[in-house]
Amino acid sequence: MHPTRTTWAVVLSAALAAAPAWAEEAPPQALEAPGPEPIPAPPPAPAPRTGWGVQGLPLVNFNSDEGFGYGARLMVVDSGDGTQKPYRLAFIAQFFQTTNGVGMHRLIVDAPGFLSSPWRLTTDVSLLNDRFSPYYGLGSAAGYEPAFAACEDRGALKSDPNACPGNPDFRGLRYYTFEQRSLPSVMLNVRRPLSGPWQVALGYRFRLTTVQTRYNAEDLGQARDSRLVEDARAGLLTGLNGDSDAPASFRTAEVTAGLLLDLRDNEPAPVRGMFHELALRGATGVTGSAFSYWGATANLRFYHPVFDDRLVAALRLFVDVMGGDVPFVLLSAFSGVEWREGWGGIGGVYTARGILKNRLQGQVKTLANGELRWKFLSVAPGNQRLDFTLVAFLDAGQAWTDLRFLDGGSPRYAGGGGLRIAWEDNFILRLDYGVSPSDGTSGFYLDFNHLF
Repeated sequence: MHPTRTTWAVVLSAALAAAPAWAEEAPPQALEAPGPEPIPAPPPAPAPRTGWGVQGLPLVNFNSDEGFGYGARLMVVDSGDGTQKPYRLAFIAQFFQTTNGVGMHRLIVDAPGFLSSPWRLTTDVSLLNDRFSPYYGLGSAAGYEPAFAACEDRGALKSDPNACPGNPDFRGLRYYTFEQRSLPSVMLNVRRPLSGPWQVALGYRFRLTTVQTRYNAEDLGQARDSRLVEDARAGLLTGLNGDSDAPASFRTAEVTAGLLLDLRDNEPAPVRGMFHELALRGATGVTGSAFSYWGATANLRFYHPVFDDRLVAALRLFVDVMGGDVPFVLLSAFSGVEWREGWGGIGGVYTARGILKNRLQGQVKTLANGELRWKFLSVAPGNQRLDFTLVAFLDAGQAWTDLRFLDGGSPRYAGGGGLRIAWEDNFILRLDYGVSPSDGTSGFYLDFNHLF
């Protein structure tokens, strides 16, 4: 609550009427009670931005799975006459690369109120590259043995990448990775309000993904099979048989539909409310896909203050189910209007902190994230509000190979803490550290915005 200024009026005492007759008569203005002090007029609101403008933003992040990330985002924005919010039209170009070989380069067109209609149109054309995309097997029963891909003497691998001195269990530095590139990845999405907080979304997604299962000598590639090739040769992966070292291509094209309920009080940093989405997708030859499959995603989020607005409990529940001829490159994917291509599956900076990136894959995936957010400090240097929030979290996930639910294995879980630094509620810096006792792994993450 902001303090309210109060000005007290001065009331002359009635004793003035009993003053001695010989006293000098007070001037009339001295006998009048002064009125309230005038409240200064607030400064005029800045004029709304109109017409075209250019905005630039550097992109820097770090996480234990992908290394140090660097890049930039350029926005060319048409604010129209200033009444359209957040703008009338925006063109966004992004270059983003990490030191561990992940690239996310995008061209985005965003048009709220497209052609003066209630629809918001977003088009995203991307180049996505993951030089060392992890694969640990299917379902929660998939084991992970660090020794299989660990070698302290990297120099020895340059002469023989198939043997590591002192590690008889070594199977190759790239045993748990493969290379994949999507060029292009195209997303077309339209979204409009229905009634009150309800919204509907329709979309189309096209991907042309190339997979390389082996690495050359410069990348310290081993001669023996990787985990991906082992599963491919066992007939577990649609679209990949493991008999050839040549690149394999996957063309997928799906139509999507979603129903959303958004009751959040503040989208970037909610204190109370909820956001729910049910999304469906399907692909056949008619849509341009080489594979026929279907999928459904339920995304449930809840936010509630505890005692007061400075302590917030937040919960996200994610369930994704797929069926049909599902190509293995989509086994880590979720869906929905807010999910971006390249974010990966269960494990990593966008899903489960402390669990290895894409640790769990399969046709059925469940994810739970719980956070307790305590805003312990708010300051306003230079009239710019900064909020500092401590976060404690618990993340857990489970995956099954397919709809038969025959996998063994237990859910993976991780816990940890972090810090959020928010500038005017819109620009949020996120730092998290998580530990997974179930796998014996940990991770540090420096990124932007709340996880959910």
